[in-house]
Amino acid sequence: MDQRVTLRQPLYQPAIPAAARAQRELLRGARAGREVIEQRLRRDVWLGYLEWLKALRAREVLQASERVLAENLRVSESLLANGRITEDQMLRARTEHLAITQQIREMTHQVGQARSYVNFLLNRPLETPLEDAVLPEGMPLVAGAEEVPVRLRPELEQAAALGAAAGEQQRVARAALRPSLSLGVDAGTQGEHWDFGPTDRFVAASLVLSWKLFDGGANRAEAQRARLAARQARLQEEALLREVELEQQQARDRLDAARDTLAVAQARAEAARAALRIAERKRDAGTISQAEFLDARHALTTAELALNVNRFELLQRRIELQYARGGIPGEAPRTNQETAP
Repeated sequence: MDQRVTLRQPLYQPAIPAAARAQRELLRGARAGREVIEQRLRRDVWLGYLEWLKALRAREVLQASERVLAENLRVSESLLANGRITEDQMLRARTEHLAITQQIREMTHQVGQARSYVNFLLNRPLETPLEDAVLPEGMPLVAGAEEVPVRLRPELEQAAALGAAAGEQQRVARAALRPSLSLGVDAGTQGEHWDFGPTDRFVAASLVLSWKLFDGGANRAEAQRARLAARQARLQEEALLREVELEQQQARDRLDAARDTLAVAQARAEAARAALRIAERKRDAGTISQAEFLDARHALTTAELALNVNRFELLQRRIELQYARGGIPGEAPRTNQETAP
């Protein structure tokens, strides 16, 4: 009967430290991969939240225009009843009011869809209200791209970790071609019967040298495969770096273009407001037709909607640039009471 406990302690086995380093790099890559997902989720949440705010503000513009057109329709119906205007003018006023009402309904649907998308990203009930936010009039968030700090993208850190892990795997494969030395200790009992007497116990120590002299080329093939995998990882890291640089350049260009577009939209909105003020004075003086006044009001509504779109697109381009350069500011939108339609 032979009962023993065997202990083996590697003294020289270069594959072990290389394998440990490879596992540490894989762990670092997994953590970076989690950060990649978190960054993308935060970016998408902020873009979705800004889309919700954009729809909310557009609905407010339409509602303000609807109140003016509703009053204009009431006046037109009164003037028609008193024979002061023709029926076609009243019908034009009614058509404009119906059109703006239909736009408000469509925008209300967009508000609900944008809110549901944000709540979906946050893993909340789709009808959870979002907290409203008011943009500052001066738009201080439109700073240039040079004010956005640059930090390491988690995608680059992940690629670097995977490349380092592939390099360590290559060292593991090479180490399999070398000899290994380990210390072995065996302790137990031997004999015809189960006993722990002094004649039955034994302890033996040994040095074990292992070296594969021939394995049909399997180790060399594995080393070649690991070398190719490491080279592929380096090429992927270089390609990702160029892709990130291109993404940053495109984000900077889109931010600059959005800033220029906003300036044009602001000028057009101011011109439309001035034109409407003049049209209102002329209408009160009876020097322009109702159709001309409605055209001026429609031009202002269109200009304000375009300004609203451009303001929020500028903020969205800002978020995209910050993501491209490695960071998303702030926390996710919080729950609060939403403005009622």
